[in-house]
Amino acid sequence: MTQKRLLLGKIYFQGNIVIKTGLHIGGSNESMQIGGVDLPIIRDSASNLPYIPGSSLKGKLRSTVEKVGTRSVNGKIEKLENNRNIGTFRNQVNIHCCEDFDLAITCDVCRIFGSSGDDRSKLVKKPKAENMPSALLVRDCLLDSSIITQQTEFTEVKTETGIDRKDMSANPRRVERVLPDSIFNFEMIYAVEIISKENKDIRFNAETVKKDLQNILAAMSIIEDEALGGYSSRGYGKIKFNFSSFFARSLDYYYTGDDEKNSTELQSESFDIKQARSYIDEIINFLKEASSSVLAY
Repeated sequence: MTQKRLLLGKIYFQGNIVIKTGLHIGGSNESMQIGGVDLPIIRDSASNLPYIPGSSLKGKLRSTVEKVGTRSVNGKIEKLENNRNIGTFRNQVNIHCCEDFDLAITCDVCRIFGSSGDDRSKLVKKPKAENMPSALLVRDCLLDSSIITQQTEFTEVKTETGIDRKDMSANPRRVERVLPDSIFNFEMIYAVEIISKENKDIRFNAETVKKDLQNILAAMSIIEDEALGGYSSRGYGKIKFNFSSFFARSLDYYYTGDDEKNSTELQSESFDIKQARSYIDEIINFLKEASSSVLAY
């Protein structure tokens, strides 16, 4: 079957992430030194400043939606299972991934974050399952320029000690982490598309887009109450999302550059997830109206 994809517009989430307790997102330690850091944080290779990789934030969002999301199978709603190992045989990393496109289009996780399908063609004589591209783009989160000075320290090294329960010997590890009150900028972009097969159901599905936005914001809210990065059970990684803007742009914007007619925006010095959630219906109504020109062809 042939997939048909029509871009209607994009929805932007912009703001900053305030670090409340020390944050550890690990980087590589290529040169071990005596007395050095056992577990360094990831840093930008050009500036040597810490940052939050988009892949880390997106992965945390995905794993959070996996805990609460559902999908439709033969007309019945079911909870999601972590059915795909993306690690190795010895070091397994299990995630949820729908087996084919028809399931992915109904799945809260795969519809937002994508699915690579299930290559059953190696096992049985049937075509390889179609992929579901990710609708959500998550950029790397760089330090806010307002807090960067030559004198500012952004990290500390904390010694974590594991105690052997048999002989009570100590096993210290030196862990680098980003200091509290550090601020990183975030930007996420959700592509609003009509995805169909064989020209079926060519319409703007407002309920699906609304559910995706609700799931993204819900995941952000859950992360605030959980943590980002490693060592969360030891108190690391408490964060706060602050929005500066939450808006949509129609397809016409990308042809004309006219913001006034072809975008809608909730913009403020700072607002929280609850305020962003209250703006979803206005964004949906704007895109629904804007989609009429695309669907007229």
